[in-house]
Amino acid sequence: MGRESAEISPEALGLLEAYSFPGNVRELENIIERAVAIGAGPVVRDADLPEDLRSLTIRVFRRRDGRIPTLEEQERDYIRWVLAETSGNQTAAAQALGIDRVSLWRKLKRFEAEA
Repeated sequence: MGRESAEISPEALGLLEAYSFPGNVRELENIIERAVAIGAGPVVRDADLPEDLRSLTIRVFRRRDGRIPTLEEQERDYIRWVLAETSGNQTAAAQALGIDRVSLWRKLKRFEAEA
């Protein structure tokens, strides 16, 4: 590109590390080349990366004790997260989950009984 870029900012590096790169190394090369070309200085910043990469959000469910959670635990945590994202609106949560409202209600009752 005819420009030198000495480093990548921690924010940009975090975004790059979180991305799965379905296009493999070529995709990474293209993203870096583009960022260097449009960047204003010697540091590649998160603003220099493509918008879809910057808006990417990844949610990871991990247990503090290091053990792998069960499918039931993952389902419970995911349903609770969707409910939080929909501000507790069970109809919207059920729609986002791809289930009917009654099925969501039954799952929530089962989670309460298990707690």
